[in-house]
Amino acid sequence: MKRNAALDCLRGAAILLVISNHIGIRIPLLHTALASFLPHQFLVSVNYNGGEAVSIFFALSGFLITTRVMQVFGALDRIQPTTFLIHRAIRIVPCLVLLVCVLGVLDYIGFEDYRFSKPGQSFIGAAMAAFGLYFNIWQARHGWSVAGWTVLWSLSIEELFYLLFPFLCRLNARLRIGLLVILAAAAPVYQATLKGNEIWKEQATLTGLGTIALGVLMAIIAARYRSIGRWPVAMGLAGMVMMLLEMCGPSSWWPLLSDGWFAVFYVGIAMLVLACGWRSFEGAQWSWWIRRMGQLSYEVYLSHMFVVMAVVRIWRHNHWPQSLGWIVYPVCLMVIWGLGETVSRLFTKPISRILDQALTSRIYQKSSAVTPVRVSGVQP
Repeated sequence: MKRNAALDCLRGAAILLVISNHIGIRIPLLHTALASFLPHQFLVSVNYNGGEAVSIFFALSGFLITTRVMQVFGALDRIQPTTFLIHRAIRIVPCLVLLVCVLGVLDYIGFEDYRFSKPGQSFIGAAMAAFGLYFNIWQARHGWSVAGWTVLWSLSIEELFYLLFPFLCRLNARLRIGLLVILAAAAPVYQATLKGNEIWKEQATLTGLGTIALGVLMAIIAARYRSIGRWPVAMGLAGMVMMLLEMCGPSSWWPLLSDGWFAVFYVGIAMLVLACGWRSFEGAQWSWWIRRMGQLSYEVYLSHMFVVMAVVRIWRHNHWPQSLGWIVYPVCLMVIWGLGETVSRLFTKPISRILDQALTSRIYQKSSAVTPVRVSGVQP
């Protein structure tokens, strides 16, 4: 599957927002020298849109998975569940197992920032939740987890969707579309109804599944209809504006639409993802760095908290002035990028290649309807 530069850029922007959010919780940009000359709302938007960034990831995941299935199997209803699930496992499980093992060792030796101390939290409980695909529920019940674990909530929702996806694809086309529309519409509606539990408001399963379903719908539309002229550009810009209104608008705007802003944001995601799917903007050479971050997004997402916590702890230990805290951001970004590249080249790609050859070769040989396509070529 050929890479789409526009979608890689969008995914790269999303991972940058996640990183900035996790640094900003500990060293807010508003407390640095940047606050003296940059707008307050801009700094807030840079630091506190991690939840929106994960929603972008969900929609992109649905879009890319659906596009890949249609290209490999010819149509959604021709999907081979075993082959599909093996490919997803090859891509997801190795890095997940590595992360949990490392976190387990750090908890066992009592390493600061990685030791479970809250009532009801333990390594066994967290590991069972991570591999049982209910980490978001576990965290909502027991409170925010320790560093490194918190990112696994979104992975639980994605993996749950992947398990259900083959059965969804085998449904009658109208029933399939109907269920996807219901799920996608339910995402902003359900999110607007959530009150009380702060963690569940951000990590609700139905909201996540609905956002992935939105991406699936956009992939179906992109495959069924051809783009016309400059329409994708105009639609993409409009979608981006809608997203930015929710992400960057001041709190004084909230009463204008109240919870309706959630719907504006999700419609904006749909429009932008569809536009990028139609037109990949391959000529944007200046964007190579953010595209690379998008290509490494899975490795970066799972590993970036190690860097964030280490750099923040060094900063605080040396009592460096808060006004210079903005320096932590580019330092973390460069180290995170290097760690993501290392994990990808030395672990993800080699083990994915080995597992792909070992587990899927026979399946492809037995099925003349499926063209051999290696999973290492695409990273949704």
